[in-house]
Amino acid sequence: MATAEEKEEIFMAQAFPSQAVVVRDISFPDSAADVSACEIRQALFTQVVKKAPGVDGISFRALRLLWRWAEDRVISLVRGCIRKGFHPCTWKTAKGILLRKQGKPTYIAAKAYRVISLLSCLGKVVEKVIATWITNFCEKEDTFHRGQFGCRQGRGTSDVVAQLVAKVEKAWGTKRTALALLLDVKGAFDRVDKTQLLRRMTQVGIAGNIVR
Repeated sequence: MATAEEKEEIFMAQAFPSQAVVVRDISFPDSAADVSACEIRQALFTQVVKKAPGVDGISFRALRLLWRWAEDRVISLVRGCIRKGFHPCTWKTAKGILLRKQGKPTYIAAKAYRVISLLSCLGKVVEKVIATWITNFCEKEDTFHRGQFGCRQGRGTSDVVAQLVAKVEKAWGTKRTALALLLDVKGAFDRVDKTQLLRRMTQVGIAGNIVR
């Protein structure tokens, strides 16, 4: 029988495999971007209040109450983090919860479970503000690939399926064969080259504090 420590080690290796970290020097642009109180409020009040809080135990419901009592403090804190390009380490510390994957014949193997990471709700507000800012900037500057549908307003799964069906029907109409290549790249986002990503962000003109 495996001990709790041995089980933890197995799940950690399965859910968070070690990655080769390549550290390269990169200079950030001097430009800076600011966010409005409206953007911060939207990032907070569009969150689902039933989401579980992180290690600090502060839920979105509590943050909404804090907004009512000290709106200016919340705005100052979020703006301060964004202006400095700083995300506190405590907001990066997650509480991992093991959940069983549905329909597995056995739950002896670690792969039969998935880990959800519960992060600080306040950190999620800052992250959502930044993500929305980057998305709006890239939409405005037309930096997205025309074939990208995920994480874009007005473009979803139904749109890409409709486009695929239209292309297939067009091919059939001209007596041609339609071929689709679908790839499921395991751990693609986990293995993104961080340095290259940051360089690309600076190349398209994203402000330095946002990149940091």
